[in-house]
Amino acid sequence: MLEQAFAVGSIATLALASLVASNFMYDRGVPSTQSRYVAPVLGGAAFLMAVLLLDAWTATALSGALALGILVLRVGFRRSLRGVRGNLKSQAWAEVTYATAGAASLAIGWTWLGDKWLAFLPIAFMAWGDSAAGLLRATIWSRNVGSLWPSLTMLGVCLAVAALFQPYWISALGALVATGAERRRPMVLIIWDDNLHVVAMSLAVMGAVDKVPGI
Repeated sequence: MLEQAFAVGSIATLALASLVASNFMYDRGVPSTQSRYVAPVLGGAAFLMAVLLLDAWTATALSGALALGILVLRVGFRRSLRGVRGNLKSQAWAEVTYATAGAASLAIGWTWLGDKWLAFLPIAFMAWGDSAAGLLRATIWSRNVGSLWPSLTMLGVCLAVAALFQPYWISALGALVATGAERRRPMVLIIWDDNLHVVAMSLAVMGAVDKVPGI
């Protein structure tokens, strides 16, 4: 019990530190188009700690509580999220959709489907793959947002972390789907941004294929 409590505290602290780090960089003059990617990368590490150190229900409950906390900050204390602020219309609620998508992935992939790595991979695709692509578009390819290189970089990152789930061909398929989802950049609703799309599509495909008899 004490070990679980310590793990919960450590994960929550890392999640908070990710926001503080983005704010710190923003306050030091780093453009929000760049500072906003610090939080999701560190947040991915927090999710990784959760699947390594906690049980499914505790990890899901904690991620849900953190998502609710970020929603409260977004609605009532927006200045506290200044470092993760997006400039595009589809990024208006990105910090909320990131936390919500992560919590949903743990709930569906781990507590329901019973595989923590199946639950974590879509989060990793979002936290590390999507962030890599977004950061490259905001810096190196800022004048050519249509370049394929950010998407290829995301695919490389996703294929690397895909090794956490076996059989690999299923996780590799999820990596391809996640990359395609990010590349498409849907604008159906303001809140239907990359975070929700990447996690929902990759988790749905991997979960469905993994449950096919004989695979």
